[in-house]
Amino acid sequence: MFRLIENWPQFRATIVNINMDLHSFVRSIRTNNNNNGSKTSTASSSQTQREFVAECHADRPARLDRLLEQDSVPMEVQVSNSWSLVNKSPHINIRNEGMVGKRRPVAKSTDCMRGRVGYTNGLHVWTIKWPADCRGTHAMVGVATEAAPLHTTGYCSLVGSNEESWGWDLVRNKCYHNMTEQTYPNWLTGNEIFDIPDELMVVLDMDSGTLGFIVDHIYLGVAFDGLKGKKLFPVISTVWGNGEIGIKYESCLEPNPLLLRECCRQVIRKTAGKERINRIRSEIVLPNKLKNYIIQ
Repeated sequence: MFRLIENWPQFRATIVNINMDLHSFVRSIRTNNNNNGSKTSTASSSQTQREFVAECHADRPARLDRLLEQDSVPMEVQVSNSWSLVNKSPHINIRNEGMVGKRRPVAKSTDCMRGRVGYTNGLHVWTIKWPADCRGTHAMVGVATEAAPLHTTGYCSLVGSNEESWGWDLVRNKCYHNMTEQTYPNWLTGNEIFDIPDELMVVLDMDSGTLGFIVDHIYLGVAFDGLKGKKLFPVISTVWGNGEIGIKYESCLEPNPLLLRECCRQVIRKTAGKERINRIRSEIVLPNKLKNYIIQ
């Protein structure tokens, strides 16, 4: 047990961040049939908040917490993993050494910008900075192979419209791959909309072949799986004129064995399952700090 909490200061900081940002996370959920657009009150109780956290974190990569505890990579690494100066739509201008891309105001055009580096293994996290009021009708964030198209005529969700790309529509709360759609986060009901802030994180685990997203420090679950064995690049597609989209490569972890605490947490969560994970709080005799680490 003591080995599990050998790095407790970092765990505690992570949990505090989760608890602090959970309130804004819950406030980001609203219902379509609410005329004044206010956030739904059904998600305001502390019990509901705990259930959201447990559900969202159920499928998080086992090493994600360790990666997020690391310092940001040096600027030269951020630049080398920024937007490509070449692999982009002709209507995109890349600035700030690749850290920002700007779409020119061109009518009836959907335009992509792609990352410089493709990933085949390891756990990778990057932040996308995209102001909510500059997304327009189609705002896609995800990953793509080298073969994915980077421009098309008309307005559409280009990322995810083919078998070479996987994307999350920030406007519709839908994930797309090869024209197949699914609601994401998958616990949203038919009348709920999840408002996504100006910044979000992309989590690409090429060792397990999964893609997920983080909003307000909350991992939203696996959006796509089956990605193992591919070479995937960060990508976005946009239709908004003069919209600027930034990228910041946060860090990575190369394939290596899990730490003891990560192994224990993973086994407990898999054994409990999504439906029972919240019952750990009341049914298992453990210090509250360990319960929080397992659940959150």
